Amino acid sequence: MSQQPAVAAAPPTAAGPAAYGIRPSAPAPAERSWLRELFAGTPGRMRLFAALASLAAVVFGLVGAWTLWSSAASLGKAEANTTQVVRVQAIVADLLRADADATNAFLVGGLEDPAQRADYEDAMGRVATAIATAAQAQPADGRALAALNVAVQDYAALVEQARAYNRQGLPVGAQYLTTASDGLRTTTLPILESLRVANTDRATGEFAAAGGIWVLLVVGLIAVLAITRVAVWLAGRTHRRFNVGLSAGHLLVIAALVVGVVILSGIGGEVRRIQDRQFAATLALTTARSAAYDARANESLGLIARGQASVKREPAWKSASAEVTTQLESLSTAISRPAGGTDLAAAWKAYTVAHAEVRALDDSGRWDEAVAKATAATESPRTSFSAFDTASATELAGLQQALATDTGAPTGRALATAVAVLLAGLAAAALASRGIAQRVEEYR
Repeated sequence: MSQQPAVAAAPPTAAGPAAYGIRPSAPAPAERSWLRELFAGTPGRMRLFAALASLAAVVFGLVGAWTLWSSAASLGKAEANTTQVVRVQAIVADLLRADADATNAFLVGGLEDPAQRADYEDAMGRVATAIATAAQAQPADGRALAALNVAVQDYAALVEQARAYNRQGLPVGAQYLTTASDGLRTTTLPILESLRVANTDRATGEFAAAGGIWVLLVVGLIAVLAITRVAVWLAGRTHRRFNVGLSAGHLLVIAALVVGVVILSGIGGEVRRIQDRQFAATLALTTARSAAYDARANESLGLIARGQASVKREPAWKSASAEVTTQLESLSTAISRPAGGTDLAAAWKAYTVAHAEVRALDDSGRWDEAVAKATAATESPRTSFSAFDTASATELAGLQQALATDTGAPTGRALATAVAVLLAGLAAAALASRGIAQRVEEYR
């Protein structure tokens, strides 16, 4: 019987990691090997330096553009805040104008001058509109403006009560009017002063930010030094003094830095001029007008007091008049047209002379004559005060227009330069990268 050959037993299979659910570790990715080769040796260092030069140029372009864009944004915010300051000052002036109308009209009993009453209503209407506009323009002032609105309504309510009693010939009307005027000065005007200070501080801060050059200067110098270091290393390694692409990028960054610094420095100079001239002049004239209305109101309140003006009202008048004079001097210093301030000073002087005549009549016991002179529509002090009012309003309109125009003028230059600096940074990065890439090819 033939014997079958023995079948060799299969060797036992060793259980590998896969048998236990364990995957063998993958080899290093091909990308890592490619990166090592890319940056290995002198060509690799050239590529690293190319990346450094390109990064420096791009960062400079981005930071420079952001700095100039921020300057333009700050100018916009400064314009908004200066407008809010002027708006607040206009509210002060209109409230005191309304008070001057109300107190002067009160002197003639129930027969109010229709023109004065219309002027009072116009002034209060402008106050209401300006408060609503101010709340929309500057949300940060919302709480103070809400309190201001309540105070203005309280004032208007007291004035209407005073008018009602005055038409009936009841002396209590004088007390209501005095309470309204005093409350205006102790409650309402302090709110407006806090708003003026807050918005002036905001405007000053934005003006300062608009002309700041340090961020652009520091980042630009770092970029220039970084590219210079790359150029020196490349020249030493390749024994060639210049690299066209790298040198062109280098010069482009330097040119963009110089242009950016010049533009920002110019904006800073313009901002300082605006602050020292248009803004200062506008504040001076709005303050002068407010003080003038305050003086006019105190003149009438002094007559309403019947012999008691020297106790409170005349000192208040003198203080307001002195403020007008001081602010008109500041106006003449700030603006390039000092004749405007001089003309206003002459107009105010004419009013103060007429006021002195009213005071002399009242102090000598001729109260009826003093009231007649103070309220006559065709005589001074009403005519002289009206002349000052008209002249100062015309001057203020010109200053406000100049302030808005000059504040917004540098914005376009800042934005255009921001775009130019950004493009210069990107172009410099491309040129530097291309220039060093040529050296890598030559090195091979």
